[in-house]
Amino acid sequence: MAASFVHSIGCPLLPGLAYIIINQSWAFTIPILDIVYRPWRLFLVICGLPGFISALALLKFPESPKFDLNQGNVKRATETIQWMHRFNSGNAESPLQIQLILGEAEVQPSRDHFKGAKAVLELIWNQTAPLFKRPYLHKTILMCFLQFGTYITAHGMFMFFPGLLDQLVKAQEAGIDRITLCDIVYAHNPLEASADQPTCTQSLSLATYGYSITLDIIYVLGFLVIGLLVNAVGRLAILVFVFTGCGACGVLAVLVDIPLLSMWLYIMMMMSGFTVSVVSAVTVDLFPTSLRAMAVGISLMCGRIGGVFGTNLAGLLLDSQCELTFGITCSILLLCSVLSFFIPNINKKVQPESS
Repeated sequence: MAASFVHSIGCPLLPGLAYIIINQSWAFTIPILDIVYRPWRLFLVICGLPGFISALALLKFPESPKFDLNQGNVKRATETIQWMHRFNSGNAESPLQIQLILGEAEVQPSRDHFKGAKAVLELIWNQTAPLFKRPYLHKTILMCFLQFGTYITAHGMFMFFPGLLDQLVKAQEAGIDRITLCDIVYAHNPLEASADQPTCTQSLSLATYGYSITLDIIYVLGFLVIGLLVNAVGRLAILVFVFTGCGACGVLAVLVDIPLLSMWLYIMMMMSGFTVSVVSAVTVDLFPTSLRAMAVGISLMCGRIGGVFGTNLAGLLLDSQCELTFGITCSILLLCSVLSFFIPNINKKVQPESS
């Protein structure tokens, strides 16, 4: 939960950065690429820079001690642990004294065991196959579907969030007091636009950036509140509340005919991303130590697939079947709320670890 909170702190920076860059009017042609370079392209490049810089920074860090142990390189694992101790303590004079490193029996193969593609594939199979066999099969499927359902809305529908929000803001600014969200979408459908109407918007209204920043601030505060309440109310209450609330808000967003209210209901629907970290924490508790990392990885992979599915679903249906698009995504969220009751031991509250 702490990692999610730190991640959410950086999110409000993106709308602010977009406000500075995207609404500029400059453009120039790059003949060799045959493209017109506009502000939104620069925005994408700037968004990619932190990841690129982080990748370069990782080259200066040593490999994981656990990986070195799996490779049979105890000496390098020891040196890495000592480096971590010096880095964290700031004490370079007295190195951490390590006499022996004991690893789990199942992760103590020799160095030769990992040589060759066949051995690597065998290792991956041994870590993955148990998740799809009894007694873990139903847990794996359940966690994967919960992440899948979360990402459909939190990432898939979020792809169209700025555009829809901009249309709602412009409808409100035009003095339209009674119109549904989907009617606004149909009115801006590029397939039905006349020849004299622009089909590509190069800038967004200023209010759109404000609401986007509001969404990110809600995420920051929400992760903080969830981190404080998870021990008191339990994970089931959080999952059911978020899934049900977001699904209901999505349904209401397309039913009400007040643009301002539709806007806030749509923003609330985007809050389904709160459940990603909660489901990941539940996944860690459901599986033994040797399978936890793979279980979390596979569930998040299914979540990413859900994000791709949601993006393509909205891209395919939103302009022509707006109500159906929201109906599918919200139904999946409500189904996730029901499935949360079937998570083993989910009613057990998180107990703080004793020192």
